[in-house]
Amino acid sequence: MNTSVTEKELRAAIADLPPVSAVIQRIMVVLQDPRSDVDDIARLVRTETALAAQVLRLTNSAIYGLPERVTSIHEAVQHLGILEVQRLVTALGSRQLFLRSLHTYGIAADALWEHSLAVAVGAETCARYAQADRGLIYLAGILHSVGFVALDRLAAARGVPPRVADASFSDWELAHFGVSNAVVAAMVLRWWDFPDSVTRVVAARYRPLPEGGADAALLHLGSVLADRLGVGLAMEKGVFTAPTDLIAAAGVPLEDFSEAEMDARQGLDRARALLRMA
Repeated sequence: MNTSVTEKELRAAIADLPPVSAVIQRIMVVLQDPRSDVDDIARLVRTETALAAQVLRLTNSAIYGLPERVTSIHEAVQHLGILEVQRLVTALGSRQLFLRSLHTYGIAADALWEHSLAVAVGAETCARYAQADRGLIYLAGILHSVGFVALDRLAAARGVPPRVADASFSDWELAHFGVSNAVVAAMVLRWWDFPDSVTRVVAARYRPLPEGGADAALLHLGSVLADRLGVGLAMEKGVFTAPTDLIAAAGVPLEDFSEAEMDARQGLDRARALLRMA
C-alpha cells in the first residue's frame, strides 16, 4: 500500500474547510512589527465586519465588566489590551475548523474544540510564567489540531477504515499516511501563510526537545495541562509528560508549574464562558 501523502492530495482534502480568518494570519505580522500600535490592530480587526461585531459584543459582556459601553474596535483594544483582543480574534476566527466530528479518529466535535481551546489556554499560561510570546503560543495551541482535521478528511477520501479505539493513533497515522498529524498541521498552516515561528512549534509539539526549542516545549506543556484539566484527547493519554528538564527548557520556573495548572483551570473556565456568548 502506498502511504505517502502528496501535496496535491492533501490540498484537495482540505479544500472545502471553513476558511481561517485572514485577520488571524495578518495579526501576527502586525504584532511582530515594533512600529505597530492600537490603531493598526483596530484597523485590521475592522476588515472583517462579522468578526469585529463579535469582538465588540464580547467586550461589552458582563465578564469584562467595563464601566461604560464600548462602541468601536479601537476602544475595545484600548480597554482589553492587544493580547486579549488577539486571543478573541484567534478563537473566534478559527473555531469553525474544529466544530465537526472526526470519524476516522473517533473524536467528537465538541471534544476537539474543547481540547484545542484548553491546549491554547494551558500553553499561554505557561508562556506567561516563562515570559515568552503569549500570543504566538496561544495561536499555536488553538491551531495545532488542524493536522487531525486534514488527515481525517484524507482518510475519508482514501477510504481508510476508522482507527481501532485501543490502537496507537501514531502507528495508525504512519501506517496509512506515512506522516504524523503534527507534521501535516505544520504543512497546512504553512500553506495558509502562517509564519515559521508558528509552524515550527506545531510540528515539534510531540517531541519538542532538542530541535523544537522553548516555544514547542510550552505547547507540549499546554497539552499536559489540558490532560490534567480533563480535556485531553483519549487517544493521546500518556503521550504528554512534564519532566523537569522539559519544564526548564520551556522557561517555566519549576516551583511555579503547579500554580500554572491552577491558573490554566481558571483561564479555561473564563474562556468557555466568554465564547458561549459569541
